[in-house]
Amino acid sequence: MTSYNHIADNCFEEEELDVLDREEETLLFFSGLLRRDESERAGFMDHLEKSLKLWISRPDELKAQKLLSVHLPTVLRLSLNAPFADVRSRMDKILRELENSGHEVPHARFVGPSSFIPPEESVSYYGRGGDSSGLMAAQLLYEESFMYNCRLPHLVQTCGYHPTYLTCLIRTHDFLMNGDGPLPFYVRNYLAILAASRHRCSYLVTIQETDFVKNGGDIKWLQGLHHVPQKIINLLLVNKMVAHQPWLLKPDHMKALLRGADSWSVAELIQALVIFAHFHVLAGFALGCGVNPELDTPMGYVMAPTERDMFSFSFEGNPALGLGGTPSDSVDSEPASPMDKSILRYDSPPAPGVATSRIQHYFESAEDGQKSLVETLKAVLSAQSEENNEEETVEDQDQQFAETLSSHGMPNKVKVPMPTPINLVKYIDDAAFGHEDFTLSAAITLRARDYSWDDHGFSFLNSLYPDAGQMLDEKFRVAFALTYGTVGKDRNMDTAPFREAVWYYIHSIKGIRHDDYQYKKVNEILEIQFKTYIRMVACFPEKVTYYDYINTMKGLEHSEKVHVNLLVLEARLQAELIYALRAVLQYMKQ
Repeated sequence: MTSYNHIADNCFEEEELDVLDREEETLLFFSGLLRRDESERAGFMDHLEKSLKLWISRPDELKAQKLLSVHLPTVLRLSLNAPFADVRSRMDKILRELENSGHEVPHARFVGPSSFIPPEESVSYYGRGGDSSGLMAAQLLYEESFMYNCRLPHLVQTCGYHPTYLTCLIRTHDFLMNGDGPLPFYVRNYLAILAASRHRCSYLVTIQETDFVKNGGDIKWLQGLHHVPQKIINLLLVNKMVAHQPWLLKPDHMKALLRGADSWSVAELIQALVIFAHFHVLAGFALGCGVNPELDTPMGYVMAPTERDMFSFSFEGNPALGLGGTPSDSVDSEPASPMDKSILRYDSPPAPGVATSRIQHYFESAEDGQKSLVETLKAVLSAQSEENNEEETVEDQDQQFAETLSSHGMPNKVKVPMPTPINLVKYIDDAAFGHEDFTLSAAITLRARDYSWDDHGFSFLNSLYPDAGQMLDEKFRVAFALTYGTVGKDRNMDTAPFREAVWYYIHSIKGIRHDDYQYKKVNEILEIQFKTYIRMVACFPEKVTYYDYINTMKGLEHSEKVHVNLLVLEARLQAELIYALRAVLQYMKQ
């Protein structure tokens, strides 16, 4: 595929931007569309159309052709993906007129915000994918999102089923990236690039690269880590630990960042840690839901498309990963098929305290046939109503927790070889460092009574990063409580046990234990295929495929599958923040 967007493609040199004067830079980022008034948008589009025709009339002028190459992919994106009908119509008209005059124009490679969700079932501004009130709420949120940077991201559209949650997500994201805080905007963008790269999420990286340039970042930083200041390099260890094994974080890691040469202030470090965690989990969501590349990024469009170009997505892969790859980061040299039976089980024995026979029965029951979630929830609720509230022994609770976090019997997806997209290699330090299971024998469980978000993390974050704690707390609460009382086609269902099981399971595999929760419910409610999927999304989402998304959540509507991914996102985010904030607090108390 030929790429014509040299900013998104990240193959530009610094002097190439010198061909743009101030007026042309304004055109490049389409800021003239950030207007609520339709007549003001029309004036900008008149100017844009005249500029495009002027550049086309100068085929031998290098500057004119470069300007065309960087503007046309965005015109394509806006023709299909702007929340305002007048913008979509005008941009489409511009493209059609250019094409009819014989000029080559870009064409969208993907249809809809996600390759895992049929376009006709997504919540769009075309008036489909939900009820009228939900569509109206989503439309208003899409417009709000667009007004931040002239982009309605596919990730935002994928969340459109849940307007209440999306409201929190959009405002939190904008505050972290564009609101008050000690870090310059371009530094925030670069930290986001580093965070998303840990999970090989090209979808987020390409967007942040463009925003990095727009916010005045040094273009050389986009050539790789050897071009960035040592102060940024010092964060790489913490970034990968928070992403993959947050329980390893210690006060000494914070000490190394807060003292000596190239040190960070406490306020800067706190903001950096929140941005890291935020983009780790956004990457998990994008990969877990198969979010399509933005249409103005290299993988999002083609010139002179063929049928193969337009439908080249492999359902054994994930569109959010991006293009190409280096040799696998895995220690295994032989690739494995998604259906390869050799990856079905771990070779390692279950952790101490796990009843092997019980886990084996759980695994074999799942192989016999996946029970519907409706049947499972009804059985659990019925059993709860008949319980005699006998107190469990400490030994019983310990064993239930051990069985919950055990990966014994699960598909061994963590060892499936995973190549790194070629555009991300330059941002990844120590590519072999990745997910390792939290085990009771190798790490100390963090008890929620000793350090939790509600009792400790929330107030500590708010004291150092005003408003961030409040926004994150609201987002956690909305995600945890969000319910429509439905499971698939069934209505008037109490989904609280299911939502709790997902949340506390994600916390358990991150080494966090809540003593007031009965962990036996996790294995009662969550089938092993379902646990496998949400564990992948929370720990190594780069390995999620279309088959995983479809086959492990049978019977659920796409809106419910997105809801599951949002629960995983927020539970993991809270876990990462708990560990990071605790490490900073422990250092400050030394």
